Amino acid sequence: MKLKKISFLLAFVLSALIILFLALACDDSNPEELILETTSIESLITEADALVKNSVEGMQPGLYMPGSIDELEKELNLAKSVVEAYKSQESIADAADKLKEAIDTFKTKVLRAAIPYIKQKAGSYIKISDEIKYTTRTKFTMETDYYFMDLNPIGYSNTIFSCAQMEPDSGFDIRTFADGHVEIVIGNGDWTDAKSEPGVIKVGEWMNFAFTSTGQSHKFYVNGVEVISLDAKHLPANDAAVVIGNGYVFNDRVVNAMVKDVRVWNTVRTQAEISENMDNELNGKESGLKAYFPLSVDLGTEFYDLTNSFKANLVGSIELIYDGGMPEIILNYSKLEAAITAAEELKNTIVEGSADGEYPAGTKDFIQKLIDGGESAKNDAKWQKDVDKETNNIVDALEIVKGINIAPTLPSTGKYSAVFGGGSFYSGGDAAILDMKNSGFTTAILWTVHIGEDASMVFNDKGVIDQNGNYIGDPEWGTRLATLLEAPTTVDRIELGIGAWGAKSWENIKKLIDADGTGSDTKLYKAIKKLVDVTGATAINYDDELTYDVESTVAFSLMLADMGLKVSLCPYTQTSYWQSVYQQVEAEKPGTIDRVYLQCYAGGASNSPSGWNQYFGDLKVSMGLWCRHGSSCNEGDSPSQIQNKISANKDNIDGGFIWLYDDIRACSNNAKTQEYATAINTEL
Repeated sequence: MKLKKISFLLAFVLSALIILFLALACDDSNPEELILETTSIESLITEADALVKNSVEGMQPGLYMPGSIDELEKELNLAKSVVEAYKSQESIADAADKLKEAIDTFKTKVLRAAIPYIKQKAGSYIKISDEIKYTTRTKFTMETDYYFMDLNPIGYSNTIFSCAQMEPDSGFDIRTFADGHVEIVIGNGDWTDAKSEPGVIKVGEWMNFAFTSTGQSHKFYVNGVEVISLDAKHLPANDAAVVIGNGYVFNDRVVNAMVKDVRVWNTVRTQAEISENMDNELNGKESGLKAYFPLSVDLGTEFYDLTNSFKANLVGSIELIYDGGMPEIILNYSKLEAAITAAEELKNTIVEGSADGEYPAGTKDFIQKLIDGGESAKNDAKWQKDVDKETNNIVDALEIVKGINIAPTLPSTGKYSAVFGGGSFYSGGDAAILDMKNSGFTTAILWTVHIGEDASMVFNDKGVIDQNGNYIGDPEWGTRLATLLEAPTTVDRIELGIGAWGAKSWENIKKLIDADGTGSDTKLYKAIKKLVDVTGATAINYDDELTYDVESTVAFSLMLADMGLKVSLCPYTQTSYWQSVYQQVEAEKPGTIDRVYLQCYAGGASNSPSGWNQYFGDLKVSMGLWCRHGSSCNEGDSPSQIQNKISANKDNIDGGFIWLYDDIRACSNNAKTQEYATAINTEL
């Protein structure tokens, strides 16, 4: 019996020990029994926490993509909760892997500088979500920056921005063309448009564009300067999207350009607001700002604007150009090569000589110069505009060459014929020079020089003399003009025109003379002398249609006489002014004023040469007429009409002149330069 009791007690003790051991083994509250490794995840949590606290989101390079901090913080909080739960090594390892992946992904969300390049493929544009149309239905402003690679359209035009449709014709469209002019087009059941002068839009430079609309009055600004306006009721296009760089319906009107900084306002911005703020960064909270897409970083192909209200989609062939780079520019040389071939073929047919049908000496050399210029453009051109310019130069020059085997008609001794020329006499290239040399015109008048208050000078819209009297214009201009006087040529005189309708040149001349006088050490004297030296001009042509100050004009004329220059007057009204200038200058320096070009067109259309001759001593005026011009070249006079008018007045004139050489070239299919010169010279 005793042995049994001992065995039972031993069994009981062993069982109790086993139960106690199992209880201890199952007690999770004892940290010594569950040892988990957390060093790795804690390090990742520290890194992620620092990224969340120290990173900044935005739409500028170096900032993080909007929403990316929230994504990282979400994974960070999940990782922290796993550590706090302290469940298992497996759950901690999984959380660590996910957090590391989130950190790595977050680091790729640093925004890289990138600008969209619309590659001129049909159907490519930047589309703004439809909600923006509610802003563009009434009064609004759209702004953006463009960098055009080329202005040659693949469709009808290059559309800057648009929301337009047909049936009904409605919406708005801002578009530009190969010659750089820009148009506003407004739909209101029909299309109404207005266009600027050519050359407003440039290739190879960033330009700021702004379009404002009240719903009735519309304006377009380039670099903060108004270039065109249109008054027409705007009927909103309900079924078209607001797009940048193309038309939504006419989607082959696509630009070849980079685009950035798109802004849409629900106000009509003033010119001052546009010009003063176009280079400023916005924060998205400005009053009246509805949408703002900087388009300066890589946000993918679909993203919200800085106000987080509107979405943009990059549609079609749009490439992101990174870190201030430039797109690869592929130039088309096909037309240039065809022009070079045509020049080579024509050169092979040229026979030089003085007989009828033969070409002047040097014609072959001239054509070879065209060929060499074309080959240089193939090797050196950086822009399509440079290739196209050289192509046009060759094509224009060849058309002129084909006509110079006809001997020009010259005026009789003592008579002269002249033509005013604007931009063509500055940037018309070899073609304009060759045309003039074989035209029959004896005088080329470079129109027009604008003189500033500081004596700086601009030829049309090109700066030529700075405020210090330095020449800053095209370095080749003087060389081209010099060849104009080289034999064989009919031109024996170059004049510099000063002034125009509404121009303040003569007011500024008066101010300069009142302040400094007319001595050889004055800014005005030095500036005139420099421009005369560059251009080879021997006379200054006066086109004062605003100031009419006799005293300063006489002083200016005597200054020119001291330089050895002649003076020609170009009146259309104010007879007493012109008569006084003539009489006082001739009394002091006889022979200084040797010509009077009487405007018998536009505001001076009713002028009669016989009526004006009484004001200028023994001089007889030159009769000026306007050649064919206008958009359809059906305004103005044809050569035969000019010849009839010159013939009717030939006993009362010493010469005849044409306004304007640029119009002759623009309407060259109507009549050539030589035909206009012949019309005058035949009757003289």
